[in-house]
Amino acid sequence: MRKLSTATTTITNSAGQTVYSNTRTLQAGDQDFNWDGRGTDGTQWPDGAYKISVTALDVNAQSVAVSTEVQGIVDSVDMTQDPPILSIGGQTFTLDKIKRVLRAAS
Repeated sequence: MRKLSTATTTITNSAGQTVYSNTRTLQAGDQDFNWDGRGTDGTQWPDGAYKISVTALDVNAQSVAVSTEVQGIVDSVDMTQDPPILSIGGQTFTLDKIKRVLRAAS
């Protein structure tokens, strides 16, 4: 039987203000989370830079390690840089930060 944990997902804006927070019970394993840009109160937040964090507790209220990944569409790749840089959603990432590349859904 898979153990349950409680996870709190928090999204903050560039000023550090919490715009979205939700706590839910999850089974062990990979989880998907898609944020629609709406705050906890349903307000639509403007385009911009946001940070996601996830904290989790197991059934014994002990902290559980959580890693996060972000997916996006690559806008450009600059191979003249060392190391090469990918631009995704207005942010730049070196190749060592990229875990996988997928074909866009059609």
